[in-house]
Amino acid sequence: MRRIAAMFATALLAGAAALTAPAAQAAGGAAPQAAPPAPVAAATAAQNCSLRFFTVGVNGTCTGLDPEQLWGISGWCQELVNGVLYQEPLVGPNTTGDGTIGASCIQGGNVAFAQIIFGPTPPAGPRGPITGYGNKCVDVRYGSNANGTPVQIYDCLGNAAQTWKIAANGTIHALGKCLDVQGGNTAIGTPVQIYDCNGGGAQQWQARPDGSLFNPMSGRCLDLFAYSTANASPIVIWDCNGAANQVWHLPA
Repeated sequence: MRRIAAMFATALLAGAAALTAPAAQAAGGAAPQAAPPAPVAAATAAQNCSLRFFTVGVNGTCTGLDPEQLWGISGWCQELVNGVLYQEPLVGPNTTGDGTIGASCIQGGNVAFAQIIFGPTPPAGPRGPITGYGNKCVDVRYGSNANGTPVQIYDCLGNAAQTWKIAANGTIHALGKCLDVQGGNTAIGTPVQIYDCNGGGAQQWQARPDGSLFNPMSGRCLDLFAYSTANASPIVIWDCNGAANQVWHLPA
C-alpha cells in the first residue's frame, strides 16, 4: 500500500536511539510535496561520507568512521501514477564503519530525496584484539554482526571479527555489538555472544588484576571452555578460579 511522503520524512535507522544527518541531497524529478527532514549536528567524520545517485537508487560511501559507528541511508522515491504523485520509501541495509551500501526504490519511481543517517556515537576506549589461553584470539564467529552470533577462540587474524573496544562503561564491543551472556543466564557454562548494546547486566564486564573478566550479574568469569585451543572452541562463563583459561589480555 502506497503511503504519502510525510510518513517517510521521519524514517530512522533501525536500533538507533539518536540520529545525526549530514547535508542531504536531492536527485531528479519534481520537488517532493513535503519538506525533507531538518538536518541536525553532523556526527564525527560525517564530512567523509558521500552519496551517489542513480535513477532508482543511491549508494552511500563513508570513510574515516569509527569501526562501530552505525549508519545507513534514509529517504524516499516518488512516482506519478494516473496523474497522482505517490511517494515510497527508499530501502536499504544499515552497516558499521567504513564502506559502501546502497538503497533502492523497491516499489517504483525515482529517488527524490536521500541522506546518510547515523546511530549513536560509539563510546570511547582502547581497541584491538583480546588474546587468551594458547595465544588465541577472541573471535566473532564468521565475522557476522547478527544478534546471537557466538563468540569463540580462533587463530589471531587481525580482522574486524577480532577487534574489540573496551569501553569505559563496562561494555566490550565488536562489529557494532556488545559482548553478551546468552539469554542473560547466570548458569555455569552459559555461552557468550554478541548482541545489540543495551547496558544490561549480561553486557557488563570488569577487568581484574589477575587477568580475568568478571560479569557481576552472574558472579562468574569469562572462560575458554575445557582449555580447548582448537579453532572455534566456545567461550563461556564459569566460576572464577584464577586458572590460565580465564586469563585475558586486553587492548591497552
